Amino acid sequence: MVRMIDVANHAGVSLKTVSRVLNNEPHVQDTLRNKVHASVKELGYVPSASARSLRSNRTYTFHLISRTVEGNFVNTVQSGALRASQKHGYNLVVSLMSFETLNHPEDLESWSKAFLTQKKPDGVILVPPYSDSPLFNEILNKAGIPISRIGPNEIKDMNNVNITIDDSIAAKEATNHLISLGHRRIGFIRGYEDHGATHKRFKGYSDALQDAGIELDPSIVKPGFFSFESGMNAGLDLLSMDNRPTAIFAANDDMAAGVIVAAYRNNIKVPEEISVIGFDDSELAERIWPTLSTIRQPLIKYGEQAVEYLVNRAGNNTKNDNNKPSWTDILDYQFILRESTGPV
Repeated sequence: MVRMIDVANHAGVSLKTVSRVLNNEPHVQDTLRNKVHASVKELGYVPSASARSLRSNRTYTFHLISRTVEGNFVNTVQSGALRASQKHGYNLVVSLMSFETLNHPEDLESWSKAFLTQKKPDGVILVPPYSDSPLFNEILNKAGIPISRIGPNEIKDMNNVNITIDDSIAAKEATNHLISLGHRRIGFIRGYEDHGATHKRFKGYSDALQDAGIELDPSIVKPGFFSFESGMNAGLDLLSMDNRPTAIFAANDDMAAGVIVAAYRNNIKVPEEISVIGFDDSELAERIWPTLSTIRQPLIKYGEQAVEYLVNRAGNNTKNDNNKPSWTDILDYQFILRESTGPV
């Protein structure tokens, strides 16, 4: 078994330097850092998680907090976060919290106290709506826990990172695609109302209609919950209207897939009789038929970037650094054209 002292001897540096490099601590010369990494790779050294934890009083564990382990969005973000965590020698755990807990301050305080005491996370990744909760973010901040928030939100936090795309601009581009195909009666299915993404995507949709001189009809805007079932139910409502839309923009791919199923249940062909567009470009978008036109969010990169930030915070020991500027990392998106959209 290769030991840390073996790495130190091979690299010609002190044991303390090896420890500082492996813990990603600051103020280590690049030449020394490169020597240590080269020796770790050549010798095949694997740090002992338990030994590192004892030495540093850290758990080397990040927690992704979600309401479920299901769903294309969370699963794909989790994949990117897991890949990056393993690269840096951290564990990744998914911790579940219900919406009911999030929305009741006393329950949230109790859950958070137990979570922080028992799990002792080195950092957390928050997906919507947890990334939108001011109280939850405040609790974590007071405990000095580094946070990576994914998705658009209104949290004004000088210590942590928001990782997102410009949802409004992306939704506007998707709606403009439908308008360019001649569609004027375009339905919209919203997501959870406590998700910042819901409001930004609706804004992009409504802005595109306004710019094209198309009056927004509230009767073809339906509620949804970012789930397949809610998309199918909203789709059934829209498709049963006497003056039904010629196109439907769902605020995520799961709901858009539900719309496609609703269409086929009513013998309505996609895209010949109804165009459907989604948002996320999850794996489902390429597996459903017809394949789904959508906005591609960099979901894998969300997870990777979230972990990279947490690793840097943990290694640099900058918890509660009030001088750290706010950091919003706006990533690029792509509009993906597939078979679910066509001319009116």
